[in-house]
This record gives sequence, structure tokens and C-alpha cells, in this order.
Amino acid sequence: MPVDVIMPQMGESVVEGTILKWLVHEGDRVEKEQPIVEISTDKIDTEVPSPVSGIVRKILYSEGKTLPVQAIIAEIEAVEQKEAVSVPGEKSGVVKKVEKAEAVREIEKVEEAEKRYSPLVRKLAKEYNVNLEEIKGTGEGGRVTKKDIMDYVASKPSVLITSSVEAEKKIFEKEILIPLSPKRKITAERMVQSKRTAAHVTTVFEVDMTKVARYRELNKDSMKKEGMHLTYLPFITLATARALKEYPILNASWTDEGIVQKNYINMGIAVSLEDGLIVPVIKDADKKDLLQLSREIQDIALRARTKKLKSEDVQGGTFTITNYGLNGSLFGTPVIVLPQVAILGVGAVVKRPVVIEDAIAIRSMVYLSLSFDHRVMDGANADTFLRKIKEILEGWEVSVHEKKVSSPPTGYGGVW
Repeated sequence: MPVDVIMPQMGESVVEGTILKWLVHEGDRVEKEQPIVEISTDKIDTEVPSPVSGIVRKILYSEGKTLPVQAIIAEIEAVEQKEAVSVPGEKSGVVKKVEKAEAVREIEKVEEAEKRYSPLVRKLAKEYNVNLEEIKGTGEGGRVTKKDIMDYVASKPSVLITSSVEAEKKIFEKEILIPLSPKRKITAERMVQSKRTAAHVTTVFEVDMTKVARYRELNKDSMKKEGMHLTYLPFITLATARALKEYPILNASWTDEGIVQKNYINMGIAVSLEDGLIVPVIKDADKKDLLQLSREIQDIALRARTKKLKSEDVQGGTFTITNYGLNGSLFGTPVIVLPQVAILGVGAVVKRPVVIEDAIAIRSMVYLSLSFDHRVMDGANADTFLRKIKEILEGWEVSVHEKKVSSPPTGYGGVW
């Protein structure tokens, strides 16, 4: 009896997924929980594991195909462990099939090792009409990767690109056509939908991060012992979570029946990937201290970039923070992640001269920009919320020690 492999629903609002790459072939033997296919949605890129141990009977859709969630994408003939045990003097049909499949697989592995080109690489080479022998691979064992091809194409303005519609579509000598990845397509659709739906307004505050910078400097060695690099983001996340407790209208969603205010704070943290953004979620961020937030932010960023996120890691967000300051940007106007009603943008922390009590001083400054849905709140609500974040960060030593914003983590030598 074949077991169906379905397109999983990797998030509450996800309705479809795209097959990026099959990791197995028809006839291959697979073990339960072995990754068999890579998929992409607007929420996450991930690997889908085999539901059972057995033989891949049929792959129903090719790479690049976009399908609705719950669609059957492959069939696996389940094989019990005991069925794979050989009987002296004879071999069952299942064992013979397994051995044949494994032999075929070994041949394919040898051929693939010789060619050193994955199906995705060969597909891109065909689309861009390039000779793979001319490209130096930077992958493991000298394998040519997707990035190698894209870098090669970018360095060759005269490259011609083939299309499924037109066998050879000529591009002007100084132009190239870069095919849209599934993630980029979906991200574009979601961003346009957000701008069309929510009444976007952005307000910007300048925040003095000097006390936070000093705190980081004093505690960076302690954090290294914990296996973490202490950045500004955990401080801002903690301050934002506390501000949301005081101004819960920003921790809400819009419906035709009314505004749904959430009594829990799940903080989405935007993570930049090679082909777009993903927003994993830290659950109950308001109940965690600086050390916990720093550890979780580092963990989700690493798992996002290595495609190790699970579906629950990208669900249930109530508010989002995007840190474009990593790339040096001072401030921006981020787009709200629906159905949320606000998103906080964090610029680069830079030292510059500012006036303090009629004297010029060098301070570590940052711009925080808040894009909010004007249908849900007015500018006064947004400004008081952002001012609260500013007060917490600028008075870090006072707010942490006297107001007990968070319980102190261990190993900080009384600095907290």
C-alpha cells in the first residue's frame, strides 16, 4: 500500500508551496524522516521528510512546480524492517527491488559525481545558455553551485537567456533577465497585498544608545562564554516587548468585525536570506530576559539560513522587527507583515555629535522607524509607543535596575 507524501502547510496563511529540488529519485530506498524534497513558501524554505521507510514509487511533480497545500506530490511504497531481512537460499521480491534500486542509485551517484552538476544547476545553465565547463565551482569538492552560475552570468552582460515560451529570447547586450525565484515571487505578491490593504504610515524617532553600547561592552566577554555575540537587537526586542505590554493596540490585527487585540506577544524577527526574507517568531517574547532573547535570536537566524526552521517557527507572529541597519542603512519605511498592524525598523547604530544640555558630545545614535496601519491607530498611538521604547533604551541602567524590566541573567558580575 503506497503512502502519500503531501505538500505541507508551513504556516497559518500559507496556501501553496513550490517544489525546489527533489533529493531522491523514483526507485530509491528511503528511511523514515529522511529528507526527500526541498520546498519553498512565502514563510519558509525547508526539507520535507519521508513519512515512512520504503521505496519511492512515484514522483508526481517536477521541480519548480507550485501546488496547493495538502496536494499529493509523491508516493512511497512502505517497507517494514522485517521485510528487508533475507531468507537463506532465496530473496523476496521486495528485497530484489531494494537491491536493484540501490544499484541504480549507486550508478546515478557515480554519474552525478562525474558531472558534478545538480538538477538545479543544469536547469539554470540551460536557462542562461552557459557552458558549465567554463564555470569554476566553489561548492564542496569543486561542485558548481547556483551562486556560481549567478555570479558568472552577472559578469557576462552578453549572456543570452532561453525561455520556456521562446526557445531563444535575445536580450540587449547590456541587459540580462534574472528569473524570479519562488520566494521572490511570493514575497512580491505579499508586499503588494500589504500596501494595498493596510493604510501605511511611518514615524521615526532618534534614540541615544550610548548606555546600551556601554552595557554591551561591559558584558560582551560574559556573553561569549555563553556562546553568543551580544548585538543591539536583543535590547531593542526586549524594549519593544515591554512597550507592547503597555500599548497593546500595536499588538493586534484588523478584521471587518473589529480589531483583534492579542494578549500574547510573539515577536517576528526578519532574517535576510540569499533570495529574500523570512520572519521566524520568538514566542512569548515579553516573558524572556536579555540572555534568553539573545540566544533565541541567534538560534532562529542560524536555523533560517541553514533551512532548519520548522513550520511552528514561522507561525503566530503578532509584531515584527526588521534590522536593516545590519547593512548600514540609517532608516527606512518597512512594509507591515499582514495581518499584523505594525512593524519596527532598526537602523545602524553610529557615533555622531549631538547636543546634550547645550554641549556637544559624541553619542551612539540610532533611528527607529515604525510603520503602522492607520486604520487601527492614529499617529499619537504610534508615537507614544515609540517614545516608550526610546525611554527604555536611553535609560537602560535605570530601567533595568530600578524598574526591573527583566530578571538579570547569571554571570554578569553585578553589572545588571
